[in-house]
Amino acid sequence: MARKVLGYIELVWTCDSCGTRNPGAIKSCTSCGAPQPINVHFERVDPETFNFIKDEALIRMAKSGPDKHCPYCGTRNLADAQVCVNCGGDLTIGATSRPTGILTAEEPAPIPEPSIPSTPSTVQTERKPIPKWAIIVIALVLLVCCFFGTMYFIRMNQTDKMDATVSSTSWQRQVALEAYQLVRASDWKADIPFNAQAYDCQLRYKYNSDNPTQNSEEVCGTPYTVDTGTGIGEVVQDCYYKVYEEYCSYDTMQWVVVDTLTENGSGTDAFWPTTNLGTNERLGNSSERYTITFLASSDSYEYSTTDYNLFQLAQPGSSWVIEVNGLGDVTSVNPE
Repeated sequence: MARKVLGYIELVWTCDSCGTRNPGAIKSCTSCGAPQPINVHFERVDPETFNFIKDEALIRMAKSGPDKHCPYCGTRNLADAQVCVNCGGDLTIGATSRPTGILTAEEPAPIPEPSIPSTPSTVQTERKPIPKWAIIVIALVLLVCCFFGTMYFIRMNQTDKMDATVSSTSWQRQVALEAYQLVRASDWKADIPFNAQAYDCQLRYKYNSDNPTQNSEEVCGTPYTVDTGTGIGEVVQDCYYKVYEEYCSYDTMQWVVVDTLTENGSGTDAFWPTTNLGTNERLGNSSERYTITFLASSDSYEYSTTDYNLFQLAQPGSSWVIEVNGLGDVTSVNPE
C-alpha cells in the first residue's frame, strides 16, 4: 500500500513549566523561556481541519529528518546541525534524535477491499446468559450424537467374512463424443489466443496495485498526521489503485462434448459403444462400472467395481468369499 503525502501542517507543544502552547518549530517556550523537553508530545493545532503551511523553509525542515537534542545541555537542534546552538557542543556523537511516527490520536483507518461488499452496521444488543436447562439439553444432545457416531464408526469398520454365490451381473460403459467446433468464450484480452478476434470488450476490475497504471482508480483512506520529529506534521493517506483491464468475448475452435454414448448389459462380456465418427469428431473421456450381485445366507448383496478383470471372474453360480460391514455394505470380494 502506497503512502500519499498531502502536505505539511505546523504542530504545537505544551510547556511543562507554565502550560503555554507553543508552535512546534519553536525550541523554547514563548512565555517562560523553558527549553522544549526531549519527551515533548506534539499535537495538531486544530483537530478538525488541516491548515497546510506554505513556508518552504518549514517544509524543507520537515523533510530533512527529525531534530536532535544536544547530549550536553539538552537543547533541540536541526537534523543537519553539527554543533549545538546553545552550548556549542559536538552533535556528531551522542546526540538523541526525536522519535517520529503517527500521532497517537490519529491511527489510520483501514481501507476496505473492493471485493468485500460493505455491510450495514448492526445494533449491539446485550447478551443474555444461557439458561442452565439449555446447557443440559445441549450436553445431552452432544452425548447422544457422540454415541451414535461411535456406533456408526464401529459398525462401518467391523466386517464379517461370508461364503457367497454370484447370482447376477450387470455393467455400464460410457464414452463422450466430442466435436471440433466454433464456440464463444470470454477472457481477459491479454489472455485471448493470438489467432482469435476479440469483441464486446469491457473494462472490469482485476487486481490492486500500489502504483498507478493505465486504467486504474485511486482509492485512499482517511488522512492522518505523521510526526516528523521537527514540530512539523506530514499529512498522509494510505492509498492503493484498483486496476481495470479489458474483458472480451471471442470465437475459437474447441473440442466440445456433444453427446455421451452409453452401453448397458448383463453377463461378464462388456463392450464399448460403437459409432461412426464424422468429420471433426472424436471419442473423449470414458467411464465404466461393473456390478456383481451375491447371494449369501438368503440375503442379497451388491458390489460395484471398475476392475474388468475381476468382473470377468464373476460367472453366475461361482463361489466367492465376501466381507460385509455392519451397515450391510460389501467391502471386499475374492473368488474361491
